[in-house]
Amino acid sequence: MKLRPTTLILAIETTDPHPDKGRLLCIGYKELLGEKERIRVIKNLAGEKVALASLEQVLRRSHIYISWEGEVKSMSFLTAKMLVYGIDPSPLFAARHIDLYSLVSSRLGVSASSLYEVCRFFRVPVNPILKPGTTRRTPNAQQRLTEAKAKCRAEVAALDKLTRRLVRLIMAVYSDLPTLL
Repeated sequence: MKLRPTTLILAIETTDPHPDKGRLLCIGYKELLGEKERIRVIKNLAGEKVALASLEQVLRRSHIYISWEGEVKSMSFLTAKMLVYGIDPSPLFAARHIDLYSLVSSRLGVSASSLYEVCRFFRVPVNPILKPGTTRRTPNAQQRLTEAKAKCRAEVAALDKLTRRLVRLIMAVYSDLPTLL
């Protein structure tokens, strides 16, 4: 029997990449070996704190989490927002973070910078909603949340498939990790 770490796929959607200007719209995550993703849509500012507290608890039970551009965008945004609300950000740093964007660009030299383009390059099925430039400005807040939820769900699904495609590379680069699959 092999013991496997709890590995999460994590994605967020925000109104702006800077935590002092933007707000969290959606948090999506799924266990790598799990079937169902969890998508939390934040409908108002009070919901941001509740969603972050929930994410903190999920991260406490996780050993590894995988993101796209998490080193540059997600981790700093989530850390700052957690600190604003008095939520302990240490689980973001206690769990091992694997940024697939960083891995693909530094280890493979792939010039594509979007998750959509990288998935297409590796022949991983991807939802067209992730194609750069498809996000439209919706005047209605409810439509914006619906779109954020769809994009978050698509990103979690694409990251899950891309992780499975690149698992041998991930295991070679992060040789100190136990097997992910």
